[in-house]
Amino acid sequence: MSDAEFDSFLLPVMNALAAFRAVASLGSVSAAAEKLDTSQSSLSRHVQNLEAHLDCKLFLRQNRRMILTPAGQQLFNVVESGLGHISRKAQSLRREQGTSEISIRCGHGFAHFWMLNHYPRLQRSFPHLQINLSVEPLGITQLEKAVDFDIRLGANPNPDWHSDLLLPEDICLAGSPDFVKKHGLTGRKPLIEELVNLPLLHLDQGEYGIHWIGSYFAEFDISYAPDPATMYFNSYPHLVQAATEGRGLCLLWRHLNGGALEDGDLVEIQGTRVTGQSGYYLTCRIAAKNEPGFSNVRRWMMNACQMTIIRSEQ
Repeated sequence: MSDAEFDSFLLPVMNALAAFRAVASLGSVSAAAEKLDTSQSSLSRHVQNLEAHLDCKLFLRQNRRMILTPAGQQLFNVVESGLGHISRKAQSLRREQGTSEISIRCGHGFAHFWMLNHYPRLQRSFPHLQINLSVEPLGITQLEKAVDFDIRLGANPNPDWHSDLLLPEDICLAGSPDFVKKHGLTGRKPLIEELVNLPLLHLDQGEYGIHWIGSYFAEFDISYAPDPATMYFNSYPHLVQAATEGRGLCLLWRHLNGGALEDGDLVEIQGTRVTGQSGYYLTCRIAAKNEPGFSNVRRWMMNACQMTIIRSEQ
């Protein structure tokens, strides 16, 4: 088969290959549809058309999960490498031609309490750049799409990516002034054992690689197991809001609280500060981190986060 015939064979399924890659990466049509901002029916049609075009089954459908068949896994390995390389090269060529556009991706917590406050100043600092921000929930496998900066919990383990620490995991227990007063915590350093039996607000059980209530108390050699009926909040901003409403104590990132401590909406419980091994990292591809304009934004982000840390310590 000639090169032209190969191209003719692939042309009808190029969009389908991108759809296949998204579904295979996330293991779900619904998650892939949300990721690509399209409909589930459209993605399903693309996958069905691709299977028909190749005359083989690519997925097994198990309890709403899309599991790759052996043939599907072979195709995914090639498509993942090929489309990822094409995306990165297209982005590199675009920058070389002077297209001034940079994309930043982060989770809801970082976006809500830091990025949205600094985003206008970031844009004003680089008027020649179009800086695009995308916000996505933690815990979802990221697609290898064209993104310049990925702000994530923990350094990126991929050796092709460079990671800079933005905000370290510096946490404490905090509650609303009324909650603190009600439970006799005002103006004193309580025993940590006292706090175990107070209403505690939970975000997760360590899924994100950061401290949760259980591992936090373990720092003080105190065992803790949440009640089976414990409610977990699905985002850090919701957790902090619940704490300001007086519903319990939360684990608060001292450098990522939206001014709740400074404004008095939350009170840090004395003697509960702990530093962890994780943190928010600014990650980018090693090959791109020193590109013109790119490195300036990277330094700006690091300096702005350092100022956040300094202000929170004053």
